[in-house]
Amino acid sequence: MSTRKRRVPYEEEGTRVGFTFPDGETHRPKHNFPETSEIDICSYSIDEGISPAFDPNRALLRRVFFLDENRTRYVSVAFCPSMGYMPKVEFGESKIGPIRLSVQQGMALVEHLPRLCVASCNNARYTSGIHEGFGISTTTCRTARMHLSQGTRITFKLPDLRYLNTIMPIVTDKLAKYTIAMTDVMTYTMSAMASTEYIEPLPTYRKDILYPQLFE
Repeated sequence: MSTRKRRVPYEEEGTRVGFTFPDGETHRPKHNFPETSEIDICSYSIDEGISPAFDPNRALLRRVFFLDENRTRYVSVAFCPSMGYMPKVEFGESKIGPIRLSVQQGMALVEHLPRLCVASCNNARYTSGIHEGFGISTTTCRTARMHLSQGTRITFKLPDLRYLNTIMPIVTDKLAKYTIAMTDVMTYTMSAMASTEYIEPLPTYRKDILYPQLFE
């Protein structure tokens, strides 16, 4: 981004467009239509300092925890450049799109998981709207369903739910560390995308971030 026996969590400014002629003089190309300003030329790169080759929708420093033996369900923590580099908790399945939770939603989930596990074990009813459209509830046959704003729904069997309850403190600890380091990660990423050689992090940056991995 440990070898698993059974269940181990982890796995410069924009340049001016022109042509150089034999006499060494640089001219801007002439057009019959209004000239495009520099800020309109790949404005995302100029405004945000992001390389055109960088996909802002990708996740950075993703830490993945698989919830079942077949690795079909997972929970992960990562920085999301497309969301202002905010750290997110992501739940997903191999065939279902992910559910991304905010820090507040992730922390609130921790409080509900123990009660959800007990209810699911007893095949009892438990429903909770946790935060900002995120909800989780028990279903039949000792399973639970997670959803966000009535969109994607992910179902967890009881063993997976229990395992999630066990590792969730590890997930939220990573989420908390990422939240504190968000500004450092964003600043470092902007500098790294303008360089072809590894950049040493500043001494004031958080020490628990893997900057070599972030640079790559």
